[in-house]
Amino acid sequence: MKMTTLFLATAGFCLLATAASGQTTGGQGATNQGAVMQDRPAGTAPGARSTPLGDAEFVRRAVIANRFEIEEAQLALAQGADPRLKEFARTMVLDHGMALKDLESAARMAGVTLPDKKFDETHQAKINAISRKKGADFDQQYRADQRQAHDEAIALLIAYQQSGKSEQLRAWAIKALPVVRQHRDAIGALNTQ
Repeated sequence: MKMTTLFLATAGFCLLATAASGQTTGGQGATNQGAVMQDRPAGTAPGARSTPLGDAEFVRRAVIANRFEIEEAQLALAQGADPRLKEFARTMVLDHGMALKDLESAARMAGVTLPDKKFDETHQAKINAISRKKGADFDQQYRADQRQAHDEAIALLIAYQQSGKSEQLRAWAIKALPVVRQHRDAIGALNTQ
């Protein structure tokens, strides 16, 4: 559960960057109505409240998530084959870069220290694994990683919105959530094409 929450946090922060920048992935802004049930943390029963998420843990997870999105997207630009995935990756670099800057600012205002480590073990292992792939093999793994990362980010953002103490960080999470959902919908559309 802790790893899933961490991954979701990372994905969420990446999407928050997109929301903060006001950019989209080119969609019409519609939401996936079938995705409502996917917006709760993995392993959480419908209607159940998750354990309160502290400010420092939220920031740690969100920063790592955004860093992961940026790093994996840069790999996609260099090693991927599908031009549509490369366009998605460009959006991830821009959106998550902006989201990370905004998150760092909100964390400073909230008095929360940013994590020193670039990644946790789980995200570093994912980067190590995908960096050895190229072409269609890379694309397949990138699609799977991005779907999971964005699902986890959505769960992290929702959990913090419900239990977070810092108004600055909650405002960031609220702003980021629609962007992360747009990213999830975009990668979902690429998975079905």
